[in-house]
Amino acid sequence: MARWTLPGLLVAGQLLYWPVLPLLAGNPVGPLAAIVVAAACLLAGAGLVQRRERPLSALATVLAADVIAVLGAPVDAQWVETGDAVLILSITPLVALFSVAVHAPGRLLPAAFAGVVAEQMLVSVVQDGKPGIDWVLQAQLLAAGVFVHGLIVLFGRRRRRFHAERAEAARRLDAARQAGLGAADTERRRLARELHDVTAHHLTSIVVNSSAAEMLGDQRPELRAEALDFAARTGRETLDALRRLVAILPVTTGRDDTPSLGDLADGFRALGQRITVELPDGDPPPAHAPAIYGIVREALTNTLRYAPGGHVLVRYSPTELLVEDDGGTAPVTGLGGGRGVTGMRERAQSIGGDCTAGPHAGGGWRVRVVLPGEGGTVRTAYPWLRGPLGASAVLVILLVVAQAGIMTADQDGLPRTAAALILLAQVVHAVPLLWRRRAAWWAFAGVTLTGLLSPLLVVAGAVPEQHGYLLLFSCAVDFAAVHAVAARGARPGLSWLAVPVSAGTIAFVAAMLLAIDDSDKEFALHGTAERMAFVAVMTPLVAIVFAIPAVACWGVGFAGRRRGDRLRGREADGLTNELEQAAFHALLERHRIAAGLHEDVLRHAADVPGAAERGDLAGVLAAARRALTAMRSLLDGLGGRPETAPTPPPAPAPPADPAPVSAPAAAPAPAAAPAPAPVSAPAPPSSPVSPSEVSSSRSE
Repeated sequence: MARWTLPGLLVAGQLLYWPVLPLLAGNPVGPLAAIVVAAACLLAGAGLVQRRERPLSALATVLAADVIAVLGAPVDAQWVETGDAVLILSITPLVALFSVAVHAPGRLLPAAFAGVVAEQMLVSVVQDGKPGIDWVLQAQLLAAGVFVHGLIVLFGRRRRRFHAERAEAARRLDAARQAGLGAADTERRRLARELHDVTAHHLTSIVVNSSAAEMLGDQRPELRAEALDFAARTGRETLDALRRLVAILPVTTGRDDTPSLGDLADGFRALGQRITVELPDGDPPPAHAPAIYGIVREALTNTLRYAPGGHVLVRYSPTELLVEDDGGTAPVTGLGGGRGVTGMRERAQSIGGDCTAGPHAGGGWRVRVVLPGEGGTVRTAYPWLRGPLGASAVLVILLVVAQAGIMTADQDGLPRTAAALILLAQVVHAVPLLWRRRAAWWAFAGVTLTGLLSPLLVVAGAVPEQHGYLLLFSCAVDFAAVHAVAARGARPGLSWLAVPVSAGTIAFVAAMLLAIDDSDKEFALHGTAERMAFVAVMTPLVAIVFAIPAVACWGVGFAGRRRGDRLRGREADGLTNELEQAAFHALLERHRIAAGLHEDVLRHAADVPGAAERGDLAGVLAAARRALTAMRSLLDGLGGRPETAPTPPPAPAPPADPAPVSAPAAAPAPAAAPAPAPVSAPAPPSSPVSPSEVSSSRSE
């Protein structure tokens, strides 16, 4: 419906109702009153046009127009009742309040609700047209106004939740559609990161260890055997990791194999790095652990390349990750692929964080990730008011208010004690509705059982017999419970049973109240048998009457449930289809990359353990470098090569009298076996490269 359709219909209907029809019927119409009412109609229509964009402004405009119309219109009866000249225009505040409930924040609803109720009370006083104020009548109108406007607010909030659910479903569908369009690219980037990690932590370790053993072989002959053994074991682990990486399997296995940051640091300490780990709040949560682990692993690998033997600080908190080194010694050349920082940024973005990397004032390198914290969470003093329990509590209050309004209409002198007991019984009867959303059948059972207790108040003499009929007005609670079972019950196919049970219970209570009522001596029943027979006969007859509203409530709830199920089913089918398309495109990309990996990289990586088993250390080093080069070429084919800094300068010659060294162990990898026996890194060279040269080479 267009936003102007409803305002136009209301304005046209009011003008036709009064003053057009009275003029056509020949009844006198004051020109000033007609002008005022017409102007008020146009003002109310203008306010309702903006009810979706500016609901509070629309409500204020409509209330002002309603007051103007009431003050300008004639007070005497035009068709049915006193002050009915602007009957149709009086609907506009209800429409505006509904729009506020749908489109405005919940914190503004109490003020809007109070304003509408106050305006309606003012209008009722003006339209009464009698000297003095009938306070009993105004109390009844107040109770009725609170009940009606409260129901409108509840319906509006329900509509708001419906819109929010549909918007969230549309967002998920759009996200799935976008993921499907970019599934191949996403899978390509994911595999590129993982392949880069494999080369960085397996093949790089082999190159570092083999280079150390080759340089220091004359002084430490035992290093050669250790390096060959390390290359054989790590080479096989590299092959296993590469094969597992591109296996045609689901991307996630549901198993958390991410080691702790402490274990990761231990693996790099075995390579000669001096690492300090600070975890004031413990390891990252499972949802963030893989991304945090990958960032730290890449940052530590860069320290192994460009700051070997240096001191490294790793500090993690729920809001920040910091990896910082002091610059170390000379870098190892030819090991960078130019993708480290890009991969770290992508991992940080995947968990909502932001990654920066660059040199710091101390001459080393710093990687800092700002993580999403809990500071942006909006907290309320009473969060339950915003949930389903709050809506149920409002419904209970409205039902109690309605009961209070009904009791004020009793003209037979209802005692205050009896009135209080009736209200208390109404509260007890309505309280189970608080659980109508979570456990509809249990709420219905509670309502039914508490309803059967009502006649006890009359039997015990707490409520006079002639006022027992007031207890029957609590049947609105029973009908609300029937609606809840139909809309949210656990067994939808059996929800119809709530109709006969509810109607039968109300009818039984009504028959009992009639049977024990001795206030009218002419129709009073005598004896237990006579009363039981009366109850047995009247219960099914009265149940037919109460079954009509019960069936209506059940039908509304069940129809709403069916509609919601159909909508959610269509949304789920669309989402499933988009996710299947995304998975299919990702699988195709995995096949393509797997073919390239088998053809280029695995062939060279397989030469590493083969050369190690033959005792060919030079062959191990050459095969590892060829595998690194092939991997780099494959990564270049997966996407555009990121901008990189100048290649690090060549490492200087080893010192004449180096420190004792043993073959290093590989850092842990996600898919690899546990790290092998540790071997330390080579000693610092005699002519280290300047920190600025090292920093310029680490933007990869």
